[in-house]
Amino acid sequence: MVDMLDMFNQLSNNNNLSCVERVDLPPRPERTVAIPDAYRTGSPGRWLTHDCDLQGRLWLHQAKALESAAQGRNVVISTGTASGKSLVFQSIALRQLDENDESAVIVFYPLKALAADQLKSWQRVAESAGMTSDVIVKIDGDTRRDERAGLLGNARIALMTPDVCHAWLLNGISNQAHQDFLARTSLIVIDEAHVLEGVFGSNFAYLFRRLFAARALLRSERRIASLQVIAATATILNPSNHLNALTGLDFETIGEEDNGSPSHPRSIIHVWTKDGNLAGATGPLLRQLVDVSNAGSFIAFIDSRQGVERIAVDINRDSLVKLYRSGYEAADRTSIENALREGVLRGVVSTSGLELGINIPHFAVGLNIGVPISRKSFLQRLGRVGRQRPGCFGVVADPSAFRKFGTTLAEYFQASVEPSYLYLHNRFMQYAHARCLAEELEMLGKTGRKAPPSVVSWPEGFAEVFDFSYAGSPSARPREFDQIARIGSDQPHYNYPLRNVPEETFSVVHRRSGPLGNSARVGELSLQQAIREAFPGAVYLHMANGWRIHEWRNTALERTIRATPTKLPIFPKPIKRTYVNLDLERGGIIENHYRRCENGFLAECHLQVTERVIGFIDGGGQRLYKDLRQEKPGMTPKTRDFRTTGVAIQIDEEWFRHDKTKIADALRELLLREYSILPQDIDATSTHISLLRDGQLTPVSNAVVLFDATYGSLRLTEPAYCKFDLLLEQLERAAKMTPPDDELLSLDIITRLCEWFVQLTNEERVGLGGISTQHSSEESWIQVLKIGSIVAKRDSQGVLRD
Repeated sequence: MVDMLDMFNQLSNNNNLSCVERVDLPPRPERTVAIPDAYRTGSPGRWLTHDCDLQGRLWLHQAKALESAAQGRNVVISTGTASGKSLVFQSIALRQLDENDESAVIVFYPLKALAADQLKSWQRVAESAGMTSDVIVKIDGDTRRDERAGLLGNARIALMTPDVCHAWLLNGISNQAHQDFLARTSLIVIDEAHVLEGVFGSNFAYLFRRLFAARALLRSERRIASLQVIAATATILNPSNHLNALTGLDFETIGEEDNGSPSHPRSIIHVWTKDGNLAGATGPLLRQLVDVSNAGSFIAFIDSRQGVERIAVDINRDSLVKLYRSGYEAADRTSIENALREGVLRGVVSTSGLELGINIPHFAVGLNIGVPISRKSFLQRLGRVGRQRPGCFGVVADPSAFRKFGTTLAEYFQASVEPSYLYLHNRFMQYAHARCLAEELEMLGKTGRKAPPSVVSWPEGFAEVFDFSYAGSPSARPREFDQIARIGSDQPHYNYPLRNVPEETFSVVHRRSGPLGNSARVGELSLQQAIREAFPGAVYLHMANGWRIHEWRNTALERTIRATPTKLPIFPKPIKRTYVNLDLERGGIIENHYRRCENGFLAECHLQVTERVIGFIDGGGQRLYKDLRQEKPGMTPKTRDFRTTGVAIQIDEEWFRHDKTKIADALRELLLREYSILPQDIDATSTHISLLRDGQLTPVSNAVVLFDATYGSLRLTEPAYCKFDLLLEQLERAAKMTPPDDELLSLDIITRLCEWFVQLTNEERVGLGGISTQHSSEESWIQVLKIGSIVAKRDSQGVLRD
């Protein structure tokens, strides 16, 4: 028998691969204590005390969490993967149901795949506790809508995604079954809470507060249960602080220092391909692992939907290796998940969709193409291997992948995980949830004109946004919200998704032949995704099948992208132009984040960004739409316009003009790594930049801009202003560790940037009409505008604007 782990260790130093660094993790012994007394009787007692594997004892962190929960505290368990966190909240749920015959439990799972996997675990627990499995239901986007209310009415425990709670449970809060279940809910479980950060986490924070608001409004009409919250998360920085921001509640943390679970020995290796083609070499490697071994299986991660598809094409072992990503139909995902659990597959290639706590214990080998986007993600992926036996996790990346950021693989593994960021002050996000809340109030018969009080407070600024969000509001809606109001239309719960800041979405469809000309849906993409993956002329991959994009249709009645099947192995790349207008007027500068010197400035400000795809590059070279559209009318440029924020750097020196593109790219790469930002969420440009000052728009050639690639901005690029000196220090350390020509920036450029930075001083910006707010004597005039005044200003085209 040839084991896949042994074969991988051989291949990682042969052929086209070479090992750069290796870290061996020793096994960890378990620490156990007796089951707490509060859980030795009733339903939890029937399960825990009779479980043959437990033998009457729990791991230390499990027992501590159960004792804290029994005292009524909100608890967050923050320990590593495979540490039995599910046992904790399952035991607490059983105890809650014992104490009150009418109480109910909501368990939030961030992914449908995870909810489907955990449903089986919950059903086994219910059976062991002497309960019938039908008291546990799963309600997510794959559950038929006409069955959901019936399931909820009979359930004691409901597993659901935040998405279905938002778009269905609260969207149908006028339904008596919805109200009854919410009133009965005494426990909310939040699993994999570390995923709830950024856009998704910030939206969840508002969703959670809307749940509390609905319960508060129901209190006046019926008796409702008190509510406890239990959260489970991988090891994160300050878990109690993160959960407090997420829910508004206080939490007690049970952390890694109390982790009593054992672990098998594992290895982490950094490998690289000698030809530099990371993704291209990975497919043949995985194919070889499957072909030459007959025991063990692998899981490979790549942070690109289309990258997953391309590797699957290279592996070409469809019966033994499957790919997994968002955008697949429910039946396809379920089939893949079942095949993994049953051991039918030898491997799977996935985006982050299989990163979370899905219990597939037999993975012996793990791979990540490139360095994971965050240390949190890295630890989660590492935790997929070696659960029941020794394992190895490989990071396939260029030799300087860690050193060019000033670290090594060992230091990267040992370092603290990144903070979890929430963006609760994003006004566009606030507006979306204010619209949803207004509808929920109306469905509950409440017509108050203010955001309702809740057990937890609303984030700063939300009450003001709520005042102009509902129909008939006496407050005029600012024009900046017109676009997001149009997207929400009359169905805000559907049109404002939780996982991204709202923008237009498109269905990728295949026009079938036949008398009716029916269209088959291939997938769905946001405008941001479509610009990158499905531009006219692109080959869009779905389920390892290629689809040639022919045209977009974007009308009031239809938003579709037309495609036909193709087997061509060529994947065109878009030719994209990015245009940025910087608002450097007083109202455009954020929190007075503006510093300048004689030859430039550093500023965080509001931006207008236009992304435009003007053609593509394929095997035939550069193809521009202006040349193609005469014969193929569907070949037209595609544009995405949005307002956001960013950090601008202007240096009026020749060396900066020469190296500005390198500087922009290096700062973006460092921000992504150091602040756990998804690559699609921020971008950078060093061309087509214009400055708006004193009503005049002036093009410049000596600036770079890092900007948030989301509507309304989440201020992800703020550290480029506030921590600019620390970023330079990190780049300097990295340059000293990295061979010449392989570093992000040369020491010479970094030294010049440091010398420029120390010359910067704070300066107030210019007000309307070009009158400076700085004054050197008491006689100076300051322009003052009364709040609420309507003023006019001449724009760059000479037109007066209110």
